[in-house]
Amino acid sequence: MSIDLDITELGERLRRRELRAETLVADYLARIAALDTWLHAYVAVYAEEALDAARAADLQLDQGIWLGPLHGVPIALKDLIDIAGRPTTIGSPIHADTIATRTAELVQQLQQAGAIILGKTHMVQFAMGAWGPNQHMGTPRNPWDDAVHRIPGGSSSGSAVAVAGRLAPAAIGTDTGGSVRVPASYCGITGLKPTVGRISSQGVVTLSQTLDSVGIFAHSAADARLVFDALVPAEPGEWREPLDASRFGIAGATLGRLPDAFLVDVSPAVRAAYEESVALYRSLGAQIVEITPPATLAAFKAVTGDIMMTEGVASFEREMTDLDLPVDDSVRPRMLVGLEVPAVRYLAALRERDRLQAAMEARLQGVAGLLTPTTLTTALPLTEVDHGNAPVHYTRIGNLLQMCGVSVPNGRDDAGLPTGLQILCPGGEDRLALYLAEVFQRHTDWHRERADVRAPADSA
Repeated sequence: MSIDLDITELGERLRRRELRAETLVADYLARIAALDTWLHAYVAVYAEEALDAARAADLQLDQGIWLGPLHGVPIALKDLIDIAGRPTTIGSPIHADTIATRTAELVQQLQQAGAIILGKTHMVQFAMGAWGPNQHMGTPRNPWDDAVHRIPGGSSSGSAVAVAGRLAPAAIGTDTGGSVRVPASYCGITGLKPTVGRISSQGVVTLSQTLDSVGIFAHSAADARLVFDALVPAEPGEWREPLDASRFGIAGATLGRLPDAFLVDVSPAVRAAYEESVALYRSLGAQIVEITPPATLAAFKAVTGDIMMTEGVASFEREMTDLDLPVDDSVRPRMLVGLEVPAVRYLAALRERDRLQAAMEARLQGVAGLLTPTTLTTALPLTEVDHGNAPVHYTRIGNLLQMCGVSVPNGRDDAGLPTGLQILCPGGEDRLALYLAEVFQRHTDWHRERADVRAPADSA
């Protein structure tokens, strides 16, 4: 069935007219209708508009007009991305009637590349949370467990669930401390957090101007690269590897791994998958060296928190300070902490960020990428979430230090839940990070596995 194909194959079948865009979109809309009441990925589905766009894409293809590998491919958007004439809720009923007056630049770029917008996806309120719950608009279900409502990861929860549940072949999210990579890991898919600013944020609601990145969910790094290429044309001199499959190798490259002191809290299943992933790269000819980050995980948390909370409450001060407005209990108290951060401490955090970034760049000289677990554990039951301890121990490093990163599935725990490997590269090396992820996925099959979603009969 078309929903089981990756974007690379979908694009080729559409281009060769072996598959029609209208059929593809109809297949996804049918699956959304059957399963989204259970999975709760979408805030809104634009069925008529998507079918109209698919018919237009088919007409272009019939006339020999091909806009690229995304031509006719449906994509979902996190609901903090503007589409003119549509609400942008930012995960909150406060903004249920906030109608966008413009369409985000990235949406225009996707449409110019022939992509079709399926709809908007659920998210943590105001993008403030990495577990995924939303008290007022509902929490998407992790597709890997039909019996227990497990966290999908956040804040781009619905986007991850849409891809993992095969309700979209790709989706756009945002990542401030791990909000693409964490849900990608928990949901067993690939998540790219580009360098800050690589994908346009014009028309995307801001949480933290310093830390926010627009990111991509897909089943594979190859698919994520196709979306990234449509949004970020390669610059002169930027690292690019030929796409000839015979050239996918890393013999002679140097990759970093974390020392044991930074892995003490990792669950046994995640640790085992991490060690196996490092061993795979070594078997492919990469030299593995230990890289000790320039601060403890607790220090990274403190610096990131001062920046994120201060800039976050500046973005949403009205919503946080008006106690009559419906803000999630897990969001308001943490965001209001930003009002208590003195300006001198905020500025000191920015200076410390610069110092840590320089120190990490020095440690990564000659190192193509740093390998870490994406999260400490696999997806927890919703009832076990501790909002005071966000699962961004390794991912926040990438945001704070202006790095780019990819999370790829790299194993399963005893309950069959996915584990994730994070690949961090220096800022600006987004295509290198994707390349390292593609190398991994050419030698493993974890990204090919799909959640077998079985919604109860009474879920409709």
